[in-house]
Amino acid sequence: MGISFFLKYSLFLVLLLIITGATYEEILQDKKKQAENVEKYINENRTGISKITNRTAILNQQIDSVESAISGLNSFLKNYENESFMTPDQIAIETNMIIYLAEEVERIQNSFRQKVVSLYKHGENYELELLLSSKTPNEYLRRNQYLQKFSQNRKKELRELRAKKFILEEKKKMLTLSTSSQRFYIESKRNEKAVLDSRLKELRSLKSIAESESDLIAGKISRYETQLNNIRNFMNNLEANRESFAENKNNRLSYDSENLQQVRGNINLPVDIGLITTNFGNISDNKTLAVSLNNGVDFSIARGSKVYAIANGTVSILGEIPFYGKIVIITHANGFRSVYASLSETNVKAGDVIKLNQVIGKSGETLEGQTMHFELWQNSTPVNPREWLRF
Repeated sequence: MGISFFLKYSLFLVLLLIITGATYEEILQDKKKQAENVEKYINENRTGISKITNRTAILNQQIDSVESAISGLNSFLKNYENESFMTPDQIAIETNMIIYLAEEVERIQNSFRQKVVSLYKHGENYELELLLSSKTPNEYLRRNQYLQKFSQNRKKELRELRAKKFILEEKKKMLTLSTSSQRFYIESKRNEKAVLDSRLKELRSLKSIAESESDLIAGKISRYETQLNNIRNFMNNLEANRESFAENKNNRLSYDSENLQQVRGNINLPVDIGLITTNFGNISDNKTLAVSLNNGVDFSIARGSKVYAIANGTVSILGEIPFYGKIVIITHANGFRSVYASLSETNVKAGDVIKLNQVIGKSGETLEGQTMHFELWQNSTPVNPREWLRF
């Protein structure tokens, strides 16, 4: 099956080359430029993911801090759910509890400090070195699970320490307040918790947005990597078929006829390299089995390449539409219209009188890759450009 596919692909490649109207070197250079563009896009998007990762790390720290503060407030406010405040006897009991709590905080703090010192002594890369020194896959998995649990325990202990410290300090403050002041203070803490709950919701929403952005960019990178792989495969096949390639450079013609019917088959290409990736007519998607109609042809050409008017005419429509990018439509004599889409930029405006071979813009790209979409219409009917253009 693999050999059969390769032979079919090679034959398809040769057939494409026969109709390009460009030299071997021009096609090779164009593909190299396409590869450079895609590599640039990949690097830009990787930088984007890196920035989002850093932003997410900051958000995680903020979320952890707010969650810790909310946890402490919840534990503290739980003692005052019934609006019952301390009598003199309860104050004495509470004072003893504070002494015990202070000792517990000191114990947890010392335990955590020892673990941090131990980790410091092992060095910053201790955890990574521990994983890399695993002798078997099972040992790697066990160590990885241990380190994850160890990290979670450290985080839990730190949060517990913060919560107990918070409760300790708050209870000390409560001992100094009158009953009425205690009520006011508790209410202020409830308001503080409400603000923190709102802040936590906001931070989690920002994190979700960041993660969605990261997923979208990761999808882009995957698509670009597929495009880059296809371009490199094409270049390898191109070089492998070098000997069978016939130099076939077609210079641009100058024809005065306003009637495109009279120059049918000899109309200049709208781009310098006529490498068609999608033909005119019904197109079947092998994955979805859906059938769509292509009213023109798609040329594979590096983004930023020149796009030429195929004949004299007037710009009737200039705009931008989904999936096709920037688009220029030129009206010619005798009911003909030419459509140039998937453009990255244009240098004409509606109403401009256009001359044959005038550069009207530059090629762009679609989800499938770097391309230029071209259509030719006769009155209200699209015609197959392959039968009209000079390849």
